[in-house]
Amino acid sequence: MDESKRQSRKAFFKETFSVFRKGLGNHVEKKILKKMDLPLRPPGALDEVEFLSTCTRCDLCVKACPYQAILKKTLRGVSAGTPYIDPDKQGCHLCDDMPCIASCEPGALTFNAIQPVVSMGKAKVDTETCLTYKETLCTACYDSCPFPEKAIRITFDRHPEILSGCVGCGLCTKLCPAAPKAIKAFSHGYLRREYLEEQLF
Repeated sequence: MDESKRQSRKAFFKETFSVFRKGLGNHVEKKILKKMDLPLRPPGALDEVEFLSTCTRCDLCVKACPYQAILKKTLRGVSAGTPYIDPDKQGCHLCDDMPCIASCEPGALTFNAIQPVVSMGKAKVDTETCLTYKETLCTACYDSCPFPEKAIRITFDRHPEILSGCVGCGLCTKLCPAAPKAIKAFSHGYLRREYLEEQLF
């Protein structure tokens, strides 16, 4: 990409990000988020606007992932060429050494020493498709979770319940036997947009 165009795009996103910082209100934030693609990003990703302005589309994190969980956006627009995770295909295995973060030279993916457990988003259960709501015993999501009883638990009624410790890795989505998937991981940005759409009319 031409350097001048990259810098221009970065300046645009920086200016957009300042809208949030200046506190122009939830309605403005809602409009901005509504126009954005908000996929599940790799571990340590900055907030979406900052991420888009910082990521150089170098593909180093894609190549560094030993599980091939990090894919590259092929759609047109501001997200084109950026890394993301599709839990339907492969969730994040939360590697101890986080090679994706280590490979990111521009700092779009960062390691937070204060909060060493990364949080990419959060999972949600669809009670319409979850097998446990159809009188079928299933614990696939619980069994696949790296943080059982912290991120997810099975209730007394034998239904999965997402807890505050969920980091949105998507491993539960990958192994969910329901069709369509009954549990999906969403990015914080996506969930924020969903919240604003519910709260603001």
